[in-house]
Amino acid sequence: MRYIVADEQPVSLEDIGRAFVEAGVEYDVDGEETEVTITYQGRPIGHVTLNVPGDGLFEEERDELIEFAEEGNEAQKRRVIDTLRVAREIVAVRVLFGNGDTDWTLDRLSPLWTWLQSNRRGLVQADSEGYYDGHDLILRLE
Repeated sequence: MRYIVADEQPVSLEDIGRAFVEAGVEYDVDGEETEVTITYQGRPIGHVTLNVPGDGLFEEERDELIEFAEEGNEAQKRRVIDTLRVAREIVAVRVLFGNGDTDWTLDRLSPLWTWLQSNRRGLVQADSEGYYDGHDLILRLE
């Protein structure tokens, strides 16, 4: 999963930590520079990487996302592609399903998506699903 940041203000690791501190003491965010691991009650639930222009991965990932979005046929395709073209950062989350319960893990990561959507302009991208604006699926991609 990814959050495509189209906002002037970047997302920092401190911002990510703040999102989970506000969510409760069960969370721990540990890492440095551009990567952190999020745990809930001692269980790893996600690994977050901040990708920015010039880091060697951002452009490659953004271009691949644009290519996939161009295959969509919904009216919001243009909006998604425009957001990707002006993206300033990609908050990439590798969801860790250590306990095998997908819904449980995704629910525990929701403070991150809530914080991002409340504090930065952008879209959520979920592999095998598509792009979301808030809770609304705006471009379905298989």
